[in-house]
Amino acid sequence: MVRVAIVGLGAIGGAILGYAIERGHDVMAVVDSDTEKAGKTVRQILGLNNDVRVLPSLRDVDFQNVQVAVFATRSRLSQVADDMEYVLNKGVSVVGTSEELAYPAYSDRARTEMLDIAARKNGATIVGVGVNPGFVMDWVPAVVASASKNPTSIHVVRSVDVTRRRKQLQAKAGVGLTRARFDRGLAEGVLGHVGLAESLHLIALSLGREIEDLRTGVFPVLGSEDFVMGVRQFAEGRAGGCRVRLDLEMTITSADFDVIEVKGDPSLKLRFEGGVFGDSATVALAVNAIERVRRARQGLITVLELPLTR
Repeated sequence: MVRVAIVGLGAIGGAILGYAIERGHDVMAVVDSDTEKAGKTVRQILGLNNDVRVLPSLRDVDFQNVQVAVFATRSRLSQVADDMEYVLNKGVSVVGTSEELAYPAYSDRARTEMLDIAARKNGATIVGVGVNPGFVMDWVPAVVASASKNPTSIHVVRSVDVTRRRKQLQAKAGVGLTRARFDRGLAEGVLGHVGLAESLHLIALSLGREIEDLRTGVFPVLGSEDFVMGVRQFAEGRAGGCRVRLDLEMTITSADFDVIEVKGDPSLKLRFEGGVFGDSATVALAVNAIERVRRARQGLITVLELPLTR
């Protein structure tokens, strides 16, 4: 049993809270800046068997009895790093669903170093988890590739039917926008999936290499009258002698599946028919990380270093 604080009570944060309670963990504090939630109890908001009252700020939390804080808020490291550092300075380990936290050195080396120093100085650990990045397009390919001698290529394809997902994901995929509005959203950084480059770096890390010749791209999938049906993205690069490519498609016409193919000795191919459903998988991964993070080394780590045993 772990004493937990939950930061962010949206769809994912609320589901993480519910599963943490189901797993027998003690939820000591819940934080959400939404004025409609702050001051109410978890029971009132979610109907769960818990009477912890939602606080509007991390600064209102008594972290003395908290062991792990779970952040289920923003994708960008710049939006969460200061709050995470505050928690780490309390000697509390952090599990975050922020996509950039999966491999933060790619997007922000200064904040990566800041978080690593804060964690090690206070005997804590910080790790980013999630379905993508953090599992299907990096952790699983890394495991598959470990069974192949001298892999020459790793190719991952993730296809997502956004009609079966939350409205937030459909919005990120640009569904229903015009081409011009989609292009503006890309330029503003509010459209598209965050994390493919992080996944690429995690795979390279598992191979003991660094990514070179990194290329990325984001493209709208257009329907009639140039209205957007979703998005296609890719990231590719070279990790030593291995070419790594990640392809992601999220549209209203996509089928749900994930494919991982490794060329080497032996060549291997793994397919998840029906795909790995992102919301429930992220919830499971976050709560499993709660149970494992305190057995990991101190500092900022990746999912590749997170123990599999509780």
